[in-house]
Amino acid sequence: MEHFELLLKHIREFEDARSEEMEVSGDNGWDINYYPAFLTADVRFRKAATLLNLDYPDALPEGNEREQMAEVNTRFISKVVEWKTRLLAQQIEARVALEYEDITQELSEAIVFDTEHKTGIHQVISDLRSVVYASDWLGDERKQRVLRAVNSVQAEVDKELSNFHLLLGKIVDLGDALGTAGKKAKPAFDRIEQLSSIIRGQRKQTTAIEKDPDPLQIEDQREG
Repeated sequence: MEHFELLLKHIREFEDARSEEMEVSGDNGWDINYYPAFLTADVRFRKAATLLNLDYPDALPEGNEREQMAEVNTRFISKVVEWKTRLLAQQIEARVALEYEDITQELSEAIVFDTEHKTGIHQVISDLRSVVYASDWLGDERKQRVLRAVNSVQAEVDKELSNFHLLLGKIVDLGDALGTAGKKAKPAFDRIEQLSSIIRGQRKQTTAIEKDPDPLQIEDQREG
C-alpha cells in the first residue's frame, strides 16, 4: 500500500512540473530548466514499474535534453496516466467496500474464527504460499514482501479474538504486495478472493448469531 501512495505522490509532482513547464514554454519547445524534474520522474517511474510489475520502458530516454523531455512526456501519457487511473480506482473501491459493509458490523469489529473457517483459511494460505514460491514472475524481493503480508494475515486470523476491519486491510495490503502481472498473477489473486470470502462468511455468520434472540430464554407458558 505504501508503494502505491508514494507512486501517486510522484505522479502528482510530475504533473505539477509538467503543467508549469507548459505554461512557461508555450509553443516554443521544451524548457530545459525543467529537465531535472522530467529525468527524476522517469527514474522514479522506472523504479515503480520494477517494484509493482507495471509496464514501462527499461531504458533511459535518448537524445539531447529537449528530446529526452519529449520522450518522458510520451511515456507519461502512454503508460503512467493509466497507472494513476487504476491506483485511484483501487483506493475508491477499497473505501466504497467499507462504506457498504452491513451497518451491524460497525457495532463491533471483533471476530472469532470457528474450526471450519480457520481450517479453510489455513488451507488457502498454504496454497497461496505454494503459488508464490513457484512463481516465475515475482522477483526474490517481491516474494519476500508477499510472504510477509501472508504471514501478517495468518497471525491476525490465529488470534483468539481477531479484528475484522484490520483483517480486510491486511488482505488489501496482500493484494498490493502482489502488484499487477496480468494472467500470471490470477492464481494468487484467486486465493486472495477465497481468503476474503471465508473471512466475510465468518463475519456474516457471527453477526447473524448476534441478531438472534437469547436461545436460553424460556418463554413463560403458564396460563393466566
